[in-house]
Amino acid sequence: MAEYSKSSMKDQVYKFAHRICSSLFSLQENRSSLIIDMLICVLESVARETKVEEENNGIEFVEFVAYCANKCQTNTNFCSNIGAHLNKIASYFHQVRTPFHLILRLYATGLFFISFIMKSRSGDLTCSGGVTRLLHDNVDILQNLSTLLGSLESFFHVGCKETCVSSRVDSKDSVCQVCSLSICDRKASMHWTQKSGKAHLLSYLNAYLNALKFLCLPLAELVNSEKKTILSEHEASSVSNGICKIQDAFYQFSDVFFLYKRCRCTYEGERSGFDENSMHAVAVAAFIVSIRTKHKMENSVAMFNDMISSEWIQPHGLKHLSTSLYNTGVILYRNDQLKEASKALKLCCRASWTCAVRLCEMFVHKSKGLDGDLSEDAILDFVNESCRRTAFLLDVLHQCDSQKIERTIVESLEKWSIAADVFRRLAGPMSMVKQWVKIECKYHKELNGEDIGPTLYRALSSSEKMSKRTVGIILEQELVAYEEMNVLYPELCEKMQMKIIGFLLQEVYVTQDNLLEKSRILVRKGRMLRNKGNDGLGDCIQCLSEAIALLEIFGETYSCGVPPSHELAVVYCLRALCSQEFQPDSKQIFEDITAALNLWSSISTQDHFSANDKYFAKSENVMLLIYNIIDLLSMKGFMEFHPDIYKLMIRLFQWNNVPSEKLLAILWECRRTGHGLCISPVNEAFIMSLLDHYGEHSRSIDYWTSCLQGSQPLLIGLQHNFSFLFGNFAWGSNDHESSFRPDITVDEVEESAFQLISSASVSSRSSFIAAYLFYDLSERLISNGQLIKALFYAKEAHRLRSKLFQEKFMYSVGQQAEKCHETGDIVQKFTTLQNLKVRRSVASEFWSFDTISWNLENCYLSPWNVLQCYLESTLQVGIVHELVGNGTEAETFFTWGKNISCSQSLPLFLLAFSCVLGKLYCKKQHWDLAERELQKAKQYLVTYGTNISCLKCRTMMEVTVDQHLGDLSLSIIDTASGKISPERLYHAEDLYKSALDKLNLSHWKNSVSCPKESTAESMVLGNTTVKDFRNGVCHMFSLCKDQVDINKPSREGSKCMESKKGRKPRNAPKPLSKDQGPILEKNVRSTRSMYRSSKNQNITSSDEIQFGHTKHLKGNNDCDYSTTFSPEDVLMKMRSCKLVAGCEEMCVCHKNRCWLCLPMEVMRSGLIKDFINMKWEFVRRRISIRLLTSLGHCLENHGQIHEAHEIILQSISILVSRNPFCLTSSSIPVTFLLDIIGKEISGDVFSIEHAELLYNISWLSLRAFSSKDTRIVCCDLSCIELPNIVGWLMLAFVLGREVPVLSQKVSRLLAVMFLLSSSSDLSPLPSSCKALSKNHWASYFHQASVEAHHNYQFFTSNSGTAKVQHLVDSEGSCVTGSTCVGAETKNLSRVAPESLQDLEEFVEKFFSNLPCTTVICISFLGGPYAILLQELLLYPSCVHAWILVTRMYSKGQPIVLLLPMDSIIEEISDDAANSGCSGFPHIKDLGGQWQCPWGSTVVDDMAPEFKLILEENYLSSSMFPFQDTKENRTIWWKRRKKLDHRLGKLLRNMEESWLGPWKYVLLGECSNCKGLDSIHKKLMCDLKSKCKMDVNENLLKVILGVSKSAFEECGYVLQLCLRNGCYIGRGEFCGKDKCWPSSNEAEKLSGMAFQLICKALEELEGLDCVAREPVVLVLDFDIQMLPWENIPILRNQEVYRMPSVGSISTTLDRSHHHQEQVGMAGAAFPYIDPLDAFYLLNPSGDLSSTQIELENWFRCQNLEGKAGYAPAAEELAAALKSHDLFIYFGHGSGTQYIPRHEIQKLRNCAATLLMGCSSGSLTLNGCYVPQGTPLSYLLAGSPAIIANLWEVTDKDIDRFGKAMLDSWLKERLSPCTSCVQSNLLEEFDSMSIKASKGNAKKKNSRKKLPEVCERGSNRNYCEHRPKIGSFMGQAREACTLPFLIGASPVCYGVPTGIRRKKNL
Repeated sequence: MAEYSKSSMKDQVYKFAHRICSSLFSLQENRSSLIIDMLICVLESVARETKVEEENNGIEFVEFVAYCANKCQTNTNFCSNIGAHLNKIASYFHQVRTPFHLILRLYATGLFFISFIMKSRSGDLTCSGGVTRLLHDNVDILQNLSTLLGSLESFFHVGCKETCVSSRVDSKDSVCQVCSLSICDRKASMHWTQKSGKAHLLSYLNAYLNALKFLCLPLAELVNSEKKTILSEHEASSVSNGICKIQDAFYQFSDVFFLYKRCRCTYEGERSGFDENSMHAVAVAAFIVSIRTKHKMENSVAMFNDMISSEWIQPHGLKHLSTSLYNTGVILYRNDQLKEASKALKLCCRASWTCAVRLCEMFVHKSKGLDGDLSEDAILDFVNESCRRTAFLLDVLHQCDSQKIERTIVESLEKWSIAADVFRRLAGPMSMVKQWVKIECKYHKELNGEDIGPTLYRALSSSEKMSKRTVGIILEQELVAYEEMNVLYPELCEKMQMKIIGFLLQEVYVTQDNLLEKSRILVRKGRMLRNKGNDGLGDCIQCLSEAIALLEIFGETYSCGVPPSHELAVVYCLRALCSQEFQPDSKQIFEDITAALNLWSSISTQDHFSANDKYFAKSENVMLLIYNIIDLLSMKGFMEFHPDIYKLMIRLFQWNNVPSEKLLAILWECRRTGHGLCISPVNEAFIMSLLDHYGEHSRSIDYWTSCLQGSQPLLIGLQHNFSFLFGNFAWGSNDHESSFRPDITVDEVEESAFQLISSASVSSRSSFIAAYLFYDLSERLISNGQLIKALFYAKEAHRLRSKLFQEKFMYSVGQQAEKCHETGDIVQKFTTLQNLKVRRSVASEFWSFDTISWNLENCYLSPWNVLQCYLESTLQVGIVHELVGNGTEAETFFTWGKNISCSQSLPLFLLAFSCVLGKLYCKKQHWDLAERELQKAKQYLVTYGTNISCLKCRTMMEVTVDQHLGDLSLSIIDTASGKISPERLYHAEDLYKSALDKLNLSHWKNSVSCPKESTAESMVLGNTTVKDFRNGVCHMFSLCKDQVDINKPSREGSKCMESKKGRKPRNAPKPLSKDQGPILEKNVRSTRSMYRSSKNQNITSSDEIQFGHTKHLKGNNDCDYSTTFSPEDVLMKMRSCKLVAGCEEMCVCHKNRCWLCLPMEVMRSGLIKDFINMKWEFVRRRISIRLLTSLGHCLENHGQIHEAHEIILQSISILVSRNPFCLTSSSIPVTFLLDIIGKEISGDVFSIEHAELLYNISWLSLRAFSSKDTRIVCCDLSCIELPNIVGWLMLAFVLGREVPVLSQKVSRLLAVMFLLSSSSDLSPLPSSCKALSKNHWASYFHQASVEAHHNYQFFTSNSGTAKVQHLVDSEGSCVTGSTCVGAETKNLSRVAPESLQDLEEFVEKFFSNLPCTTVICISFLGGPYAILLQELLLYPSCVHAWILVTRMYSKGQPIVLLLPMDSIIEEISDDAANSGCSGFPHIKDLGGQWQCPWGSTVVDDMAPEFKLILEENYLSSSMFPFQDTKENRTIWWKRRKKLDHRLGKLLRNMEESWLGPWKYVLLGECSNCKGLDSIHKKLMCDLKSKCKMDVNENLLKVILGVSKSAFEECGYVLQLCLRNGCYIGRGEFCGKDKCWPSSNEAEKLSGMAFQLICKALEELEGLDCVAREPVVLVLDFDIQMLPWENIPILRNQEVYRMPSVGSISTTLDRSHHHQEQVGMAGAAFPYIDPLDAFYLLNPSGDLSSTQIELENWFRCQNLEGKAGYAPAAEELAAALKSHDLFIYFGHGSGTQYIPRHEIQKLRNCAATLLMGCSSGSLTLNGCYVPQGTPLSYLLAGSPAIIANLWEVTDKDIDRFGKAMLDSWLKERLSPCTSCVQSNLLEEFDSMSIKASKGNAKKKNSRKKLPEVCERGSNRNYCEHRPKIGSFMGQAREACTLPFLIGASPVCYGVPTGIRRKKNL
């Protein structure tokens, strides 16, 4: 280098040095020491040369050093060594006047820092710790740096206030001045400057700037990379001082950078040329350090402001600054340094918006060749990001309580508006506006009057930079933001939205160019008004109307493109939906829907959308509105629009590429394929729409099933909807392969439904689908007659739909209308619905269709869809309740449903609920109410008939109204004549015929109901066929005409055609068992001779299908009612007639043309339409049969018996024929029809109609029996054999087992029939069952008729409590609800089995499980039954009614009596006539008019005196004279005692007149009578051996239990003995040919029997047989009001009453279960401790004397209770659960304090003593189940209820109640001395000997418990002690009026004993 410098090329020395260094830096790093030495050598050489010519070569040397320093940055050793040597070289020049030696030291310091940073990053522990370690370990270096920077600053004067460079200095003069002043103050500088010139100055300035960059940039990168640490740490002062030194370097770099930029711009005209990125990094680092040091923050902010506002900065630089500052701001925000964060974010937002504006300007001026940063999408994304960053800044400013929020957002919005004007598709500044709204809401959440927050319009309206368009966009965004905040601040947000809307409508959108925008704001205003509720609906509709007007104007003036048809259509839809809520009966609803559909129909393709239809960028969103519209129309029954709607829906699905399979599944899922209350789940419009769009295959049922394969519940729902019609046919092998399953079982549907709702959180979709499955399942079970299960599933569907209903709607319940008893007890409550409206959240779903993103494949349940389903379930539950006899419950549901239907103007449901209410009121005998409801229904048809588009549904409604009006006319009886007036009969007949004509109109005819090939000729007898279906294969043969109808001669004589033998299929079933009947293996031709032969041989075979009179009729057309039969033979005969798969099935016409064959035809067609037609045909036939039945009753009442028979035959034809349109009653033989109708069909969908028809046939046939001489034989139905009648009735009993009214009618008739049979002269046929006699059958059917209503009340009450939620067993597995159903109903009593085959076994079980007490059933048979019995028995005198008495005991055969009754008519004296209070001149009325609780029954005819006594009792007890004088009291008591005497006399007359000598049958069994059993056994043997009499053992015990004198007075009781326990007629009348043997031998035997019985009675006279076991009376509902317990024979007997035999068993079962829980498993009856009692005394506060009398006494007994006020119902419920006895002394039954429905919720209720007026009275509801408080307590599990049948006076009933309680407490304390067994057990205990139980058989029934008391260690009761009911007799005598008051209390329940609890 030295030589080179001396040469002529010395000016090239720096180039040569560059080449040397470049070569050295390219060498391997492992030779670094050598390289370093050589580099140092080169630097030394160049430095020496520079020193010689420092004035000229200083700049070049600095540049050479810069080159070497930059090259050294890659190696730590290079940096440290070269840096150290540079400091040495700099010392050579310390006296030089140029600043380059200072610059060399900058490079040396920079190399040191670079070396440190590199070591730190490489993991050198000596340098670890980043910035903190750097500052902490290098204090000296930093101090030297500070000195160095100060020297440089002084030299260049870049940091002084006077010379600070500002970016705002733009003119050249200013810059020159700055450049000059920066070096003017020192002499050395002055000399150097003058010598070097301005160019040389720029060179040194550039070298200075590069050196600062070399120093600062690594430090800046280090600071930026560790900013999180720097900003969060708080280190020692040394570290802070070090940071300040670095901060000074950053600021000096910034000052020099700006100085250099300005000078270069001035002298060279360049704006670029220096790396700006380094300035960005240093600036950010300087800002971070300033925040850390809290020093010179203003300088940092000024630095950024200068950079952002400078022209030289590029957009990418602004983006970098914005991003860096944003990240810094986020870190500071997270560190809770909010003020510092706000500063960073302010700079960030300024940089962002400056960049955004520049990008927009560049985009406008650069039309093509756009790079990535200038693409439209990139610019829009950046603008949106700037909005989000500004929103964050606003949030931080709000948290800092800054006052600059409004200015910040205005400035930002102004910048945004620039971009919005450039880019029309730019989204609104939603993030900024939303944050602004949040801040405003928080500021103004506490409203003070009108003080609401400002809107953006106030701030933006004065801005000149913003257009109306952008202001409108921003305000709309603000509107949306307030809407989203509405949940948190509803009142403020609503006011702000209305304020903003006002600005938009009045200030912004005011020109014709803004019609579209204004219409949208009006729609939004309408949404706001809708959310206010019903009050805002009117204004909402007004806004929508204005929007429609604007859109229509806009469409007319729109000249380019497509008008916004979608938007207009949507507004029409919204107005229609609002109109439905505001004015449901408005015609505007349908007009708007029409307009909307027309607009949508005009859009042919998806491309046809208008550009202005921004709401419909996604067509799937409009589907929400369409769903609401179609659901609303379906609910209203308006179907005219459905084809257009389906077309539109399919089009939208296609546009969104939804396949047809998915479309069908989606619509079926929400059941949008039909309409409300329609029998068809799929309407024809939908089928045709599918056909038009998807072709022929869409008509197939297989296509439907394939579409639903993806969802098992949906598939099962579809198949089950039709499959119940296929229940009578087996589908084994089929010639038509189909994926449709017609054999869906109840269990499958139930399991599928419960799986949907078994999870912890059930979705609305799952609930909806499950509810439909339950609903359809209930419909199926109703058609099969299984009403109890149907009610359970109907309730379950209603429960699920109620939840959905409450989710979709809100409403209020108005004042509860109450029906009250005259005592004040609430009989029934009705709630009225008010203000029903869609919930705001639900309405917002379809109002916000433009803002939400909707998936077409999602399940959407509109409020109208849910409402329709809810009303359908409400109707269904009410109907089933009505069918099972729960009239009160049904009325509640019907009234509730009608209220909703009225409020929403739903014609279909209004009609339906009015019809069922009319029917219910008719059955309740509320004629006026029934007339009113049915006339309303008729008026609804006139008013709304045209709106019900479904022709079949409308026709069904018309038919139903006519039917119920006819039933009403047929039910009203003329009070004068006691019969139906002829006018009403003719009116009813006309109505029925009119309804039948409507069911035969042409629109009912289709390929299913009326096949074309079926004609009347095809139904002729010669073509009648019989076929045997075996898994779908038919075996057919023809029958000869003369064999079919003997009355018609055959043209071909006796020639018969024989058919070919059918081929047996491979999989034919095996022959059935004998009980099932044989399978027809070959075709047998039946003749009359063959039939007679088989009959003579007692052969009953189903192999032969018999025709003609010989099957059901006697050949000589003579039949006798006395024809005897065996019930078991009848059952066997009926069993062989059961139609099941594989057995014979009858076909009426050829080619499978009968109703039973219809499913096969439908399956073969495979068309969904045929499946639907089959359902319609089912409904049409069902209602046709009902109409014909009612018409038959009309004709019967007219006396037109033959016409009635014709109607019956027509009904049978409809039930079985294939084409009833072409069928006439004469085209099919009667016997053939009777064969079919007499068969039990498996899965019979007409089971109830079938049962009703069988009953009517039997009734009319029995009416034809009078005598052999007077019988009128009008047709074949007039002479049917008695066994066939009994068989049909038994089948009807099984089929109609769950319809109480029908079951009662059939059971009564069967009981009468068996009594008739048992009293016949002819010997019974051989019986196949020795266990059951005819008195068993008669007694069984009698009790079944009595309990028909009550048993189901108990059954439904208990099954209704089943928990539907899934259960989890011990292993955690889910148990479906079916388990719950089975568990609840397992042990409940049932009236009849499900199949006739099981009836005999069922009856045997019934008698084997009878309760272990005597049960007496009593009924009155009046009206038609009395007439029938009188005619059948040829009774000589007129009998108005018969009393039917049945005595049942678990250890003996039953006794059945049928006795004629005489009316008890008393001659009322003048005193008796004035026994009321009319004699008092001045009286005060304390009550209203007496209301008879039973209305009108047969009791009023047989004992009219009883009602008069009760009415006068009520009047006399509720009216008192104003003057309380002794004379008035005497008069009052005199009249009360006369009433008491009249009642006592009436009770005696009841016993003597109605029962006579048979009264002893009512007594209980003798108890503890020594010798009775031995005498009884001896007498039985003597009567059998000596008198040849097989006497009823139970009857003989009854006889032995009476006195000898009583027996001698009524010795004709032997008649009953001869009839084995069955007797018809009273003793004094006995027809010789009917009741008594006529031979001398019989008289001799009877005399001997009489002597034997008298002798036995003499032996018993000396024995103590006074004690008797308790008796339970089961009284028919129409005679239960009589005080039977007080007739003389029973007055001192222990008597209980229960509503049914089944309720006795249920109560005992409950008691047994409860006793097991308390350690009394051996108890046969319930036990209570009377001290464990709770009393409610005088809760009304107006019975002071009662309270005074009893309160202290209760306290003395330490009883718990309340007196003088009414506690809460919850407290009373708890008392009933936790105590043994509940005592009530007050008005009524106490249900005003604890309602009956609350009582019924209990499971183990206390025994009760209800001493209020009429507390035990039952209210009759026509033919529905009686209602009363005692029944509620029984249902709650109470073992005994003592209550009053009528009104009582307080003091007398107080005496009775206290006497009862006294007796119970005394019995509780008395020892059990009378019980022999107990005494023996005590002796055994003392001797430690266990009592032996003998070898008696163990009994399985829990009802039949051992008689001997079982021993237990904790025994505190005795089975043989008196029960609570045994003290009733003596307590009655405590009353002053022993009959008028004493006869009122009766005891409901079962025998209940008294025990003593240990803890009391």
